[in-house]
Amino acid sequence: MKTVLMLINGFGIEKDDSFEVYNQEIMPTFDTLMKKYIFARLTSGVNTIYEGYRNMSLEIGELYNYHIYTRESDNGNIKQNNTINQILTGLNTRKSKLHLFAFVDTSLKISDNIKSFLKTVNELKDKKIYIHIVLTSTNYEDYPRILDTLSKINVDISEYATIGMVIGLETILNSNPIVELNFFLKTLITEVGERWQSFKQKLDVSYGTKKSPTSMKPFVVNNGFALGSNDLFMIWNYDNIDLTNFINGVKAINYGKETTNNISFYSLFPITYSEQIPYVLNYEKSEKSLAANMKGLNFKSLVMSDTKDINVINYYLNGLDNVNNQDITYIDINQVGYDVEKIVNIINTYPQELTIINYDITKSDTIEKLQEELSQIDKVIEGIYNIFINNDLNIIISSIYGMEKTLPNEKEEMCHVKYDKVPIIYVSKQITRKDYIINDGNINDLLKICYKSINQNYYGETMLIKKNFLYKLIFK
Repeated sequence: MKTVLMLINGFGIEKDDSFEVYNQEIMPTFDTLMKKYIFARLTSGVNTIYEGYRNMSLEIGELYNYHIYTRESDNGNIKQNNTINQILTGLNTRKSKLHLFAFVDTSLKISDNIKSFLKTVNELKDKKIYIHIVLTSTNYEDYPRILDTLSKINVDISEYATIGMVIGLETILNSNPIVELNFFLKTLITEVGERWQSFKQKLDVSYGTKKSPTSMKPFVVNNGFALGSNDLFMIWNYDNIDLTNFINGVKAINYGKETTNNISFYSLFPITYSEQIPYVLNYEKSEKSLAANMKGLNFKSLVMSDTKDINVINYYLNGLDNVNNQDITYIDINQVGYDVEKIVNIINTYPQELTIINYDITKSDTIEKLQEELSQIDKVIEGIYNIFINNDLNIIISSIYGMEKTLPNEKEEMCHVKYDKVPIIYVSKQITRKDYIINDGNINDLLKICYKSINQNYYGETMLIKKNFLYKLIFK
């Protein structure tokens, strides 16, 4: 059956200490559907459309490449890996340190992966290994979870290595001014720079300034990492990244006439550079994705989203492949906006079985603008619901991430908006509130309900649970 997945990204269930943005007058249709049809709360755990589509399409809560490393480590292949053996040989044959640049987001899985690697390297006793943390998150609200990740890394590696520095990703990107890269390299050589021994204190300060983690200026945590001419660099990356300026900058370091710069580079996954940098693992396509289920269940999809997000959305919907899939059509959401007539016309005339509509309310800069945007989205929901009344159509209304933001109101009072879990409403004539509930779940399972809605032959597990007699008796 034709299905519409309406995503109000940034919208969620208000926490007790949140300013009340939502009310029945602002979103009367949403309120009606929430009370009449199946309603539940989902865990999100992400705060960007990219992470949301990754989790939805791949049905996971982390980068797929974390899974690849864990799998290869668990089955013993890492110990036989050629690049790993090159690193071990290099450490064994020259007086050198290993600098592991760990690209860190909010996942605790990173710490497990690094610890597994360090156990392998630790077979060569008494080697000096320093972990330099590279923060990749663009959202300042991630600082509390980043602190959890850094604390776990600090404990997990304590037997094998020492944390040397912490930097934001922007420091080493090609787009960043060379002067900032040179400042970082100077600190890497001399150990002279801003110094914080407490992650919590530094991250609390950064959280207060609302600067993104990726813009973090370099700071020193422990001494002893000063870069030597024979040292080894391990780029602990999970995504392809262009490190041309960074690697060239390190290679250009002059140690004097009698000392040759003999620094070697390796990476976990392939990176972009003018020469081949030996890597441990290659990227893989995910076996689970929207595209894979489209093929198996024989349906096509239409996605309405901001043009700037389409490439990344397409990458995840196709299982980590930016292929031009003829069965997925994209429309710029800005071309239709909140025009109910245009959106209704698209749903009625386009043949795709699944339509995904993405709205983003996080750009609103006042409470009134946020409420106005929600009001306009509610009118769109009303228009789609009117199609449902007289046609074979299922509607799923949800969000793939919430929001925590402080906004002024018309009285110039600062109001803290804090959405935690995200809502899901399942509007269907066949799957009704009388007979079904949506069990506790997260956005990783959101598309599974769409698959079941489109094709009843989908036999994967979904959050939809049929009520048994006892449940009906107790909760009638």
